[in-house]
Amino acid sequence: MENINSSNNNDQIDVVSLFKNYIKHWYIFAICIIACTGGAFLYYKLNKPVYQINANFLVSQDNEKGSNPQASLLKSFSFGSALGGGIVEDEIFIVSSHSMLYDAVKKLGLNKTYTIHRDFIRSVNIYQTQPVDIYMPSTLEDTLSKSLTFKIKASKNGIITVDAKRGRKKIGYKKTDKFPVSLSTVYGNFIFNKTQYFKEGKSLNMEITLAPFDEAAENVKQNIDIYLPDKKANVIGLSTKETNIQKGKDLLNTIINLYNSKGLIEKKQEALNTANFLDERINILTKELSNAEEEIETYKKANNLTDIGSEVKIILEQSGEFRSKLIETETQYQIIELIESFLHNPDNKYSLIPFNTKLSENSSPIEDYNELILKRIKLLRSVKENSPALQSLNEVIDATRNNVINSIKETKSSINITLNDLQKQENAFVSRIKNMPTQEREFISIKRQQVIKENLFLFLLQKKEENALTLASQTPKGQIIDQAYNQNRPVSLSKSMLLLIGLALGLILPIIYLYLKDITRTKFSTKEELQKLTNLPILGEMCTNTSKDHIIVKEGQYSSGAELFRLIRTNIQFLLTNQNEKVILVTSSVSGEGKSFICSNFAASLALLGKKVILIGMDIRSPKLKEYLNIQQTDKKGVTNFLASNNLSLQEIIIPNAIQKNMDVILAGPIPPNPAELLLGNRIEELFSELKKEYDYIVVDSAPVGMVSDTFSLTRIADATIYICRANYTHKDNIKYVNNLVAEHKLKNVALIINGTPAKQGYGYGYGQTQKSQKI
Repeated sequence: MENINSSNNNDQIDVVSLFKNYIKHWYIFAICIIACTGGAFLYYKLNKPVYQINANFLVSQDNEKGSNPQASLLKSFSFGSALGGGIVEDEIFIVSSHSMLYDAVKKLGLNKTYTIHRDFIRSVNIYQTQPVDIYMPSTLEDTLSKSLTFKIKASKNGIITVDAKRGRKKIGYKKTDKFPVSLSTVYGNFIFNKTQYFKEGKSLNMEITLAPFDEAAENVKQNIDIYLPDKKANVIGLSTKETNIQKGKDLLNTIINLYNSKGLIEKKQEALNTANFLDERINILTKELSNAEEEIETYKKANNLTDIGSEVKIILEQSGEFRSKLIETETQYQIIELIESFLHNPDNKYSLIPFNTKLSENSSPIEDYNELILKRIKLLRSVKENSPALQSLNEVIDATRNNVINSIKETKSSINITLNDLQKQENAFVSRIKNMPTQEREFISIKRQQVIKENLFLFLLQKKEENALTLASQTPKGQIIDQAYNQNRPVSLSKSMLLLIGLALGLILPIIYLYLKDITRTKFSTKEELQKLTNLPILGEMCTNTSKDHIIVKEGQYSSGAELFRLIRTNIQFLLTNQNEKVILVTSSVSGEGKSFICSNFAASLALLGKKVILIGMDIRSPKLKEYLNIQQTDKKGVTNFLASNNLSLQEIIIPNAIQKNMDVILAGPIPPNPAELLLGNRIEELFSELKKEYDYIVVDSAPVGMVSDTFSLTRIADATIYICRANYTHKDNIKYVNNLVAEHKLKNVALIINGTPAKQGYGYGYGQTQKSQKI
């Protein structure tokens, strides 16, 4: 089967054709460029430049390692390594936490937005220079769940109106002639008063939006970036983008200040808790030490002892190492009792154990417990008490506390055994000293208790002083490296860049529009587009006929349309290569494509050559040839009459010289009830056989092939087929249909004529206005 599809249907892009198409629609480009650049310029005028605000601070080293008064106290006991603390990533989480941003919004009043409407399209957001401010009970802001909007208008003559809404629902309205304005709503009483920035005698159109703190905090979180500038450093960076530079600076500085303030409060509270514990233990030890010293004094008086130390010097030197071990064991036992007392106190349920000692050889449950407590302290900075994460951690802490208590009990039992063993050894040692008086042995026992309490008392006094020094010299958690500062150049697009973008859009949008229009259009509009759809030859184009006369090809006429028909007449010679080929079938896809107009004027152009031409109306279902030729009432019969009767001759149906000399016409005649059968009869061959003897050209105006099949019945007598298609009217699918008809040999020797294109000066071989004097 022959391939009739256009060879141009490939992936190559005809750049020249596209460029010509775009140039043809230059006005679309001009409109889009003006609109886009104008819109970009308007956007630049209506929007303030956006600046980037930055700030940096250093997280102090002691904070990074988790040092605090209680952890420092554990270090001093040398009962294990210091507990680990938070890292810089944890501090970033604290800085960006909702509670931190909530406090910053509340402190700066960022839940209130002040907007002044200059005119219909220009609006300006105001920060700290609002001409009118709003006042309300503080409890209202804390309980507000949805934003409220207040529109305030003040005229030049002093009339003030306040309109309050919650969403679209109106909740209050007030009209008065002076400030302050009190507005009562279901949410409470609001007062509006002018500030120092209010300009008397000028009109004001202002809007105040009051948002919940939570909502305002979420908005701030979306516009702020908290990050690590360098993963190897302990520096935290903050940045935000704002049209109001001062507002951005205040926000970043406030966040850093709140971070430091909360850190100082936490450190101070930890130090105070440690101080309270030390004071409590020191007071207890003071009484116990005083009792021990009084007991020594009483014992000496009762037994008339003076310098027991000299008397037992030799014994003490021999038993010094043994006694030291015994004292150390008893001191450890006292510390274990202190820890047990601390854990059983309900007030210390979630406090750090101020001592750390290994309760077993392989592990230290006290250290594990303190790590969990420190983790809970850090978690409390960013979550609430009822947080699931905190509740889960509390359960782990409670289980660990029980483990520590059980370990303490086991350790006490073990130490008791050790003490009993040491005591037995001491008794055995003393029994060996037969010459030592009973008083000296009793004094040694009493003195040992006094030394233990004295050492513990001095140790706690030292820790108390260190804790007091820590409390007095606390430093902020974050050392500010850069206060909030703004970049000199705005980060928003500059005027030239916006105009460049507008220009680019003005060029791109028409291209996209024309491209989409082209690929979605179902009809072709130019000869070039038709050539992409088919490989069939195109005899020529016909311009739109603007005259009322259907016949434009006449002797002495040199209009654009007439010249185009002369060009088509010339090109038809390439289809009719044999002298016996005379029958030219003219058809189209559907009605309205100008088939009758084309075939009538084409026949007339052939007659101007002096050739004998006959035009036959074979569209017997919807004949229009009589109307086009404006033939008045005649007694001549038509084609249908001839086909239906064997007694009718050619002279009875031919209208000689109907339009002009050498051009005869046969009309279709009355519409028959059986058109298909008539066209398939033998009378067709008889008709054309006789006409070929008399005429040089036979032009047949047949029915549209896209509507009825009558034309296919005439293919057997046709030598060439002219297929009429109309620009911006004929569908592309109809051209594909013609390709298939030719490929299936249902039409023979087909060529196309495009109707309805714009007239072109100097068309073809030079015909046109410059050739008016030429005659055929």
